[in-house]
Amino acid sequence: MLATLTACLLTDVSLAAGAKPGSPADPTEKVELSPTVLRLLDDPLTPEPRRRAMSLFHGQWQRLLTPDSPERAAIALAQHRYDAPELSDESTPAMLRARARLLAGQPELVESLLAQDTSAPATQLRAAAMDQLGRFDAAVTLMEPWQKRLLKAEPSDKMTAADLTASAQMLILLARIKGRPAQDYQLALAALTRVREEIDPLHWPSLLAEAQLLHEKDNSAQAAEALQAALALNPRCSEAWHLLGCIGVDTFNFELASRCSAKLLEINPTHPLAALLSARAALAQRDPAQARKQARSVLERYPTHRMALALLAGAEALAYNEQALNQTLARFDELSSGSATALFITGRYLALAKQYEPAEKMLRAAVDRCPNWPEAHVELGLLLMDFGKEEEARTELATATALDPFNRRAANQFKLADELSGYERVQTDHFIIKFRAGVDRVLALDMPEELENIYREMTGVFQHRPSRRTLIEILPDEQHFGVRMTGMPEIWTIGASSGDVIAITPPRPGAKQRGAFDWVRVIRHEFVHTVTLSQTANRVPHWFTEACAVSQEPGGRDYQTCELLASALKQGKLFALDQIMWGFVRPKTPAERPLAYAQSHWMLEYITATYGHSSVIKLLELYRQGVAHEAALQQVTGRSSAEFLEDFKAWGKKQVVSWGLGDQPGDEAVQAAIKRKSLPAELDALLLKYPGHPDLMRAAAERAIAAGNATTTRASLIAYAAARPTDLWPHKQIVALGISSGQGDDQLLGSLEQLDRQEQLSGTWAFQLAQLHRGAGQLVDAQDAARRALTREPYNAIYRELAATIALQQGDSESALRHLRAMTLLEPDRASHFVRLAALLYRSNLKDEARAAAEAARKLDANAPVDRFLQ
Repeated sequence: MLATLTACLLTDVSLAAGAKPGSPADPTEKVELSPTVLRLLDDPLTPEPRRRAMSLFHGQWQRLLTPDSPERAAIALAQHRYDAPELSDESTPAMLRARARLLAGQPELVESLLAQDTSAPATQLRAAAMDQLGRFDAAVTLMEPWQKRLLKAEPSDKMTAADLTASAQMLILLARIKGRPAQDYQLALAALTRVREEIDPLHWPSLLAEAQLLHEKDNSAQAAEALQAALALNPRCSEAWHLLGCIGVDTFNFELASRCSAKLLEINPTHPLAALLSARAALAQRDPAQARKQARSVLERYPTHRMALALLAGAEALAYNEQALNQTLARFDELSSGSATALFITGRYLALAKQYEPAEKMLRAAVDRCPNWPEAHVELGLLLMDFGKEEEARTELATATALDPFNRRAANQFKLADELSGYERVQTDHFIIKFRAGVDRVLALDMPEELENIYREMTGVFQHRPSRRTLIEILPDEQHFGVRMTGMPEIWTIGASSGDVIAITPPRPGAKQRGAFDWVRVIRHEFVHTVTLSQTANRVPHWFTEACAVSQEPGGRDYQTCELLASALKQGKLFALDQIMWGFVRPKTPAERPLAYAQSHWMLEYITATYGHSSVIKLLELYRQGVAHEAALQQVTGRSSAEFLEDFKAWGKKQVVSWGLGDQPGDEAVQAAIKRKSLPAELDALLLKYPGHPDLMRAAAERAIAAGNATTTRASLIAYAAARPTDLWPHKQIVALGISSGQGDDQLLGSLEQLDRQEQLSGTWAFQLAQLHRGAGQLVDAQDAARRALTREPYNAIYRELAATIALQQGDSESALRHLRAMTLLEPDRASHFVRLAALLYRSNLKDEARAAAEAARKLDANAPVDRFLQ
């Protein structure tokens, strides 16, 4: 069972890629209108026309008790009621009507409404309409004069805040269509900054445009800051709430997304942006039915709404409804034949769901259609990295960074992909191991035999063999690992799987390292993901693949996890089946993620115990067919999700009792005894009254340790270990007692073995076992224990030396050579390692290698005894 610490360190398989890090703090409860705006609105000296205009601009339309027709139209547009009568009235300003038509999915009407308006805001709207229609050449023709004007940046050019903001937006769109240089993005950002700092600090549209640009560059934190600033100037800015919600979806902060949706519904009870945000959230949560419902609710009112159609295509793709997907994409192309939006959206959510092949097809089509759109190249590059197609990914990321050097994830992953291309490789029958030249070769050379053992066992258990070799990447430190799995160096764990790729940090000490951990256990866990994802075409529910992975970790459930489960069961805090995924993805407390791992495994254990291992295979088959997890569970168990959970809890209560963690009888005297306030005689009396009470038995063992009576202590520890078999404390005390007395026996060995089975972060128990077995002449057991010590601490030179010695005693020259080669990497300044290596290589008839090792020894020590190997 995965220990709580390691559970917190392993990356959730669904988050290995696609989700963006850096979720902003929830700002939804802190939005208040700027005091400056409020003061101007309340100032009796503010002219009434200006007050009315400001009320509209800053979302304070409740101040307009009797709005006229243009004001009602402006309010309707701000509320995104595109079909409001005022927005079709010819007396309404053309700009308002044109914006409404564009937002409603009728871009073809914008040109006729604004044909005579040459202002920057009107031109920006017309260009956006051309872009939505896929008429890119027409959009470029409209925008280039404004681009040239902005590039000149003459001080005499007195542009308004609206003009400068619209010009910056056109520059950004032009860069996307034409593949403009990086300086255009900088110029756009500078223009937006100038609006805020020099022209009009209350102009919130410039802040919104800045946030949109920052979000496009994967800078969610600064985008959220800009959005908060915009909302302070207009708390009813729908676009700001929508974008903030999209950031929540991107970072799997669905509570933030939900609160943003609620804010939109306060503005308009049928707000289309709320429905679109809900559709995005549903797609990210792999709920195509809900996404379809939300997208269709928009299309019922606005049948040609492009984003609603794109999200509907994503929903049909995730529902594996190919006919409906093709029909939706065809409908989108009828409206916008040159646009890549629907292809991109569909590919992005397929990639997030790890449907790699169809996602690649969609994203490549998007790239072909809009070759200068950086975001399409970014998503395709990140997908290919996850898919293990690193050379192809490198090509796409190179293009992405050339088009957009400011996208942080793309830049980080391109740099890493470039570095990975130079890594060394070791290939086995079923794995490719990649590592940076240097000390990590020590770990890489340990891996082949262990990996093939893992392959045989796991493919046997789950009755499935992946079709491709699995790529194992040893990343040199935490920052490399973070970039590999999320695109950001500040997000990292110790191991993660994206299906065909498993990445780990090396289990070694040092700066930016996690330190020792059981790498075999971690890769065993991650390879189960590889198997079950392949087995189900990546359709396995998150909790189930984690349950399968944890079930195959050696050592049994640890005491901390038993306590966590027992406490959650007693307090009614176990997850419902429809909520357990969020314990992995967006835990509300530090305990929720380890609880999600632990409960998932516990439920799988219950399924296996009650319905047999074949039920696990059957569930995996149903998931591959696209059956939803609750429906699949009911089909296999015959129980609804609620009934299943109740049956599971009843079974779990018996398990808790077997762990020695069930409810125990007692009174105040028992509590005092547990806290070691009782006299020995009182404790003995309580044990007679409550025989087998685990807490009292531990108190008795602690009392015996304090008294210093070895015989009594040993008996008390053995009794407590039997009463609470999941607690390692008595085994640690038995080992300490045996070492202090200098006596070893079966009980000491049994306790060491129990400690070794559950240890994940140190090789110390296995090392002690290796020494004991070697001293007793049991070399097979000694070699196996030395191997386990090195799976936790492969860079420990002391453990290596013992392993090499035992291997030589065993006559296992192959293992001895591996350990001696590792010693020369771990301690390259010690001539004795090279001498021993040269001797063994010479004995193995590897004369050239022996000579090279001897020369290395002689360089370190002129008197090294290697003459015979140099001849």
